[in-house]
Amino acid sequence: MILTLRFLLFDADYTLLDFPADMRRALRTAYRAMGLDAVRPFSDEVLALYESCNDRWWANYEKGLCDKKTLSSRFRDFFREANLPARDPAEMNRVYFDALGQSGTPYPGALDLLHALSRRFSIYIVTNGNASSQKTRFAHSGILSYVQDVFISDEIGFAKPDKRFFDAALSRIPGAQPENCIVVGDSLSADMHGAANAGIRSVWYNPDRKANVRSVPVTFEADSYDEILRLLTEKDL
Repeated sequence: MILTLRFLLFDADYTLLDFPADMRRALRTAYRAMGLDAVRPFSDEVLALYESCNDRWWANYEKGLCDKKTLSSRFRDFFREANLPARDPAEMNRVYFDALGQSGTPYPGALDLLHALSRRFSIYIVTNGNASSQKTRFAHSGILSYVQDVFISDEIGFAKPDKRFFDAALSRIPGAQPENCIVVGDSLSADMHGAANAGIRSVWYNPDRKANVRSVPVTFEADSYDEILRLLTEKDL
């Protein structure tokens, strides 16, 4: 028996927050602080090379193939693949996350969506990421006005899609059970796969209408905030 929906577990980046915009600003700041701009001016090509390294390492993190500490190695790969002089990856990582923590750009309509949903449900954030930078980004973004609590992989000890991440989050939400929760997020590999692992229903936020080529289990799909709102408030969940 499925219990009445009470709790919304929202992913943050790419779902509510414009991470690409925040990442670009933070990387540009760190790039210049490390003296790399004098060697090769920051550009879209440089950004794309970093994103390739970053995506590869975060995919490994989600699969449990590396831990959070070794994620800084993405900068080592970035320096090599962008033909840049070597810098201390850990220091670049620190400067980058310091800069990232000063951002927090919500997508247009994100706060309105949370405001509308908060009248009916308890909302929580479930995110992989650096705890210190995520918390300050959330504070700057305005989303915390509508959120009961935030669960970050850094602090939980496990990352989405690990079932243990969601088990830990639900254990800290009074009254939460898989049957009365739903995960809302953009990532098939982290959010949708994680929800399926934990036996929680899901809404795949898919504004670009990408194909689910990996056939990850998804309960609902929405290509806009209006559709998310309709699904969660008009369906008998």
